[in-house]
Amino acid sequence: MNKMLLSAAVAFGALMALPAAASAQVYVGAGYTHLDTDGAGELGAVTGRVGYQFTPNFAVEGEAGFGVKDDGPFELNHTVGAYTVGILPVAERFSLHGRLGYQTTEIGTPLGDIDSDGVAYGVGGTFNVTERFGVRADVTRQEGDLDADSVSLGGVFRF
Repeated sequence: MNKMLLSAAVAFGALMALPAAASAQVYVGAGYTHLDTDGAGELGAVTGRVGYQFTPNFAVEGEAGFGVKDDGPFELNHTVGAYTVGILPVAERFSLHGRLGYQTTEIGTPLGDIDSDGVAYGVGGTFNVTERFGVRADVTRQEGDLDADSVSLGGVFRF
């Protein structure tokens, strides 16, 4: 009797996990990020992002940005971050998300590079134009040696 109950519980758990596994997706994206830093001015970056959405409400992602817009003597060398993402589907084609993670940023100056590492958090939204392509916007705050606020806009492709 116990073996039958245990087998039924395992089978039930496996059946419940199927919808979550079926909804898991890899996504990649690219876009432009505007950074407003405390002390190093306003900088711009081309940003790439890759993520894995485990369920309709949870994902993890990593991103990297490389400077394309300088502000006087300051230039963004790179920024790299890793995040957990909570997702709230609002409509069939639109969702909101919040993210929390860790980010490192390196800014070049005439006196040497400034490295800033710290907690990063933000909010955003995605409008799915098709089933596989969407437009995503984010606002993110990085707290560290050099605080920065960033706004990004780009495309996202789902596989």
